[in-house]
Amino acid sequence: MKIVLFGAGGQLGRTFSDIAQNRAIHLSAYTRSEVDITNENAVLSVLQKEQPDYVVNAAAYTAVDKAETDQAAAYGVNEIGVKNIALACKKNNVTLIHISTDYVFDGEKSHAYKEDDKPKPINVYGLSKWQGEEAVRRILDQHIILRVSWVFGFYGHNFVKTMLKIGQEREALNIVSDQLGCPTSTEHISEVILAIIDHLQTRDNKPYGTYHYCDSPVTNWHSFAKKIFSEAEKYQSLKIKQINAIDTADYPTPAKRPMNSQINCDRIKSEFDIEQRPWEQSLEKIVKELNKS
Repeated sequence: MKIVLFGAGGQLGRTFSDIAQNRAIHLSAYTRSEVDITNENAVLSVLQKEQPDYVVNAAAYTAVDKAETDQAAAYGVNEIGVKNIALACKKNNVTLIHISTDYVFDGEKSHAYKEDDKPKPINVYGLSKWQGEEAVRRILDQHIILRVSWVFGFYGHNFVKTMLKIGQEREALNIVSDQLGCPTSTEHISEVILAIIDHLQTRDNKPYGTYHYCDSPVTNWHSFAKKIFSEAEKYQSLKIKQINAIDTADYPTPAKRPMNSQINCDRIKSEFDIEQRPWEQSLEKIVKELNKS
């Protein structure tokens, strides 16, 4: 079995590469500088050269606020790039695992979103990711779209690393407490992708389609930040002393955020026997590793 990975330089891509290497999986990993996925011929030539069984697309434009003004770049990667990958997969008869987001929903639902709930993005990032999903569905039958939420990990830019930096610099901090969601580690997402591939390898009736995965339990940004600081204080003294809970209305951002980013993971459990894992477990591990580095 051979996998091609796009987005190998991002926080998920780097974690996935590490895990694949540890498991001796035949992986060809491509960063943005190595392959421009907005170039259809560049993507096609990679698949023709590599002849993989699976493509994992972890490439994405994820700067949510910047996307509001940098729309061409966001749609270039999140829609056009994804369309190019789907077309190349179709021409080479390759299965695609494409990573999407909870931000395809508007966040107005009172409980967790299911895969069949109607997307209604409220920012450019969410809309560009939704258009990418639609391109995959339109072009390629043999696909898995995996929506994930509140991603964090050892690599790249994420909320955990931002909080650790701020915790060393400031004594007081205001954090939004009325947005709900599930932090999800890149390690767990990577393992879920590989578990899905294992299932697809061994099953004649392949359950292609859209799935949700997030870690558990549900929390909010304020509570998540407090947990990050409490883990970090095991290894160092922080400057931060006060973490104030505020409403979204008191913290305006260029892009609107969904108030409820909970996603229901029943379908992935039913089809692939994949259980949600605790994000606290990964947070402890990542904070410890970051402190060493």
